[in-house]
Amino acid sequence: MVFWYLGLFMIAFLMGMLDVPSFFTFLAVALYIILSVPYIMPILWSKDPERMYAYLKKSRNLFYRFLYFYLKEDIESANQIAGKMRPGKLKDMALVMLDLKQKRYGEARKILTNIKDGVFKHYYLAVISLEEGDESGYAAHREKVTDRDYRTWLEIEELAKRGKFSEALSLVDTQISILRGIKLLSAIHYRNELVNRKDSEQEG
Repeated sequence: MVFWYLGLFMIAFLMGMLDVPSFFTFLAVALYIILSVPYIMPILWSKDPERMYAYLKKSRNLFYRFLYFYLKEDIESANQIAGKMRPGKLKDMALVMLDLKQKRYGEARKILTNIKDGVFKHYYLAVISLEEGDESGYAAHREKVTDRDYRTWLEIEELAKRGKFSEALSLVDTQISILRGIKLLSAIHYRNELVNRKDSEQEG
């Protein structure tokens, strides 16, 4: 990261030394940022899951490290990391994800009511409503989920709830083929969950 800032400084410095017009200086800096950020922060646009997992695992950001353990199904370690996080939105998000993972829907709902309106809040409230069989609540929250990918995940969950796992997995596979960054990791994680649920239902 230090070298990235150094590169940014050098571009701006050289442009200034050469008395390049400010428009071209801005353009050069913007191109540098656009082209380099995917390499220093792969969770934004990468298509390489292993590279993103490695980034999350090594990150000093506790939420990113939480995501690593959560996505790797190490819930005990994810709980420990969440406990170390400072109070705030990111910690609340982590706790909601853990509560839903462990089917503590009431606890998750309490946290979500205090979170500012947005995609995260209404997506997970929709998930909880679906799990609890609250059709009107589910419809109300689903309508407030403006992100196309999150809405697709809700559609996939509806299919899974009806036992249509083949259709659900087909939709997830389509998403995996086009998504990048942290959404790609989320889709991969969700696919693994669906496969496990499908196998459990078939065994039952």
